[in-house]
Amino acid sequence: MTGFTTIDQILSETNGRCIELVHYADDPCVWVIRESKKFLWFRWHSSAVWFFTKQQAMEFALHRSKEQHS
Repeated sequence: MTGFTTIDQILSETNGRCIELVHYADDPCVWVIRESKKFLWFRWHSSAVWFFTKQQAMEFALHRSKEQHS
């Protein structure tokens, strides 16, 4: 099992959607933006996009969060 070094929630519950930045301790060159939907106590991961730099991941996450607010 892979351990997380950090999980930063970028976009909190907006219409039950959540965007998280995930960084794995096992693979320091990978940054993952994970989108999920929440319903009651269940969480469905709808997508995960992988990046090589934190900056790329953050730019993508901010773009996705702006799309969800529109």
